[in-house]
Amino acid sequence: TFYGPPMGKKMIFFIDDMNLPYIETYGTQNSIALLTQHMQYGSIFDRNDLGIRKDLMDIQYLAAMNPTAGSFEICERCQRHFATFAIAMPSKLDL
Repeated sequence: TFYGPPMGKKMIFFIDDMNLPYIETYGTQNSIALLTQHMQYGSIFDRNDLGIRKDLMDIQYLAAMNPTAGSFEICERCQRHFATFAIAMPSKLDL
């Protein structure tokens, strides 16, 4: 089964504060693990029937991390799918 925007269009998801999900006992952030699964395989599985694979098409992700809260890092398997830029907050003089 295929899911996505109408034909010829792209959908961009903005993920704010990507580093905030809770880190469980084994070091995994479950929401980021699901996101990584989609970026690596292009699909996710239906929770009610694991035999149904849902292909998500024409989707891109844009993310930001909060430098003052959260875990200050994300899983390398997920981060490798992004171009990473470190940008400081502009000062009042710059604005």
